[in-house]
This record gives sequence, structure tokens and C-alpha cells, in this order.
Amino acid sequence: MDCPKCGSASRVVSLNKKKPGEIRRYRKCTACDHKFVTTQGPEEIAQRKQILYRKGEEQPNSKLTDDTVREMREFAAGGASSFDCALAFDVAQSTAYKAIVGRSWQHVV
Repeated sequence: MDCPKCGSASRVVSLNKKKPGEIRRYRKCTACDHKFVTTQGPEEIAQRKQILYRKGEEQPNSKLTDDTVREMREFAAGGASSFDCALAFDVAQSTAYKAIVGRSWQHVV
């Protein structure tokens, strides 16, 4: 967040969550040492959570889709290892393993 006085970057000094559904951040400018407070209401918090906790294909950096996860699980059920699945679907072995056993992509059945 930029300082309202000089426009430089600021840092959070402390955080207050006393009121339910509201977050107050006490900030200090790194350039001019101006102190100010920002608040987030329940709507902003809910919107931020939706952005942070996207599932599967909604993640912008996801290489897999729901369909490819289903295919990967079928491939693994046929006897392929997580290493084979990783090579076939062009992902890391840990990603393939987590998708196969359900640690990630839990919403895909």
C-alpha cells in the first residue's frame, strides 16, 4: 500500500482483528515515516479469500485440468507409476503423485 502523504511504499507495523469481520492494519511509510491505518471490511476479506483459494483450473498457473487429472488417475490405476504419469502429462513427479492420491485436486472425482 502506498503512503497517502508521499506515495512511497509502506510496511505493516501491527495488525488488529478485534472487531469480527474487520482487519485494521497499522502502517508506516518507509520513506517519510508517516503513520496511517487501513481497514478491510468483511466484503473485501471474502473477496480476497476467493482469489487466494482457487481450486484446480481456476488457478492461473495450473498445468492440469479436471479432465487431465481424471486421465492421470485412470493411467495410474492401470499400473503406471507417478513418474510415468509425470512424464506423460508434463508435470513434476510430486505434482502427479499428489493428484493421483488425492492430496491435491480433491474436488475431482
